[in-house]
Amino acid sequence: MAARKRDQAEAPPARPDLLLAALSAAGLAIAAYLTWLKWTASTAAFCLSGGGCDIVQSSRYGTLLGVPTALWGALLYAIIGGLALWGLDARRWTWAFYLAAAGVGVSAYLTALSLLVIHATCAYCLASGALMLLILVGLWWHRAEAPGRRRRLASLLPGAVAAAVLVPFGAAFIFAMPPSVGAGSPEMLARHLRESGAVMYGAYWCPHCAEQKALFGEAAKELPYVECDPGGVNPRPDLCEKAGVKSFPTWVLGSERREGVQSLEALAELSKFNQPPPK
Repeated sequence: MAARKRDQAEAPPARPDLLLAALSAAGLAIAAYLTWLKWTASTAAFCLSGGGCDIVQSSRYGTLLGVPTALWGALLYAIIGGLALWGLDARRWTWAFYLAAAGVGVSAYLTALSLLVIHATCAYCLASGALMLLILVGLWWHRAEAPGRRRRLASLLPGAVAAAVLVPFGAAFIFAMPPSVGAGSPEMLARHLRESGAVMYGAYWCPHCAEQKALFGEAAKELPYVECDPGGVNPRPDLCEKAGVKSFPTWVLGSERREGVQSLEALAELSKFNQPPPK
């Protein structure tokens, strides 16, 4: 105990790690840009409209706990960058290392989803994952430079592995949760929308239309959907032109009009949906 206190007392003050701060700043810029794209439903620069970036962003995995998934990445980059600028002493280095391990785990999980489930990739997302991996490697490479850092690999692995596994597992659990519609269900809401005269105008190639349908899951087949592109299945471009549709998806219910992806709660409120009480 006395030796540990003496080592801590003799440890020089930690200096800012400008390299890790720069990597974190680059990751923060990418994550913030992806967050802005998600909130504004815009197409990423250097990516084709309806391409991989749009498909990934508009998938159900583009939102986590009601906010863009990229926003969580931006927060993680900001924290690691702040720790690097503050100076990585033993405690701050450990926190940064575990956070970076969690970030790498989540990036690997999301990359696997994009390849195996969404079947599309986003260059910005891949770049963000690469930056997080570089941050983790950089932290490990500079571990001996952190004042007071004497812990060995064996003592660091359990926490790092736990962070890299448990955080993605938690995200997967949240993604697997069925969407809620107040006290109702997506299937009942879809039928109610059809019966109330609501119409969803879209196009088969539109990633945001795919995201809107994904919110309903298996109940998407019940939606009152009108295909606007002549190349789609059962197209009715005449109805879309008559309705003055300019962007996809567009919801029309009586005199009410909504453009862009709508949450199930918003559609329930728009159509005055109330689930009948159970018998």
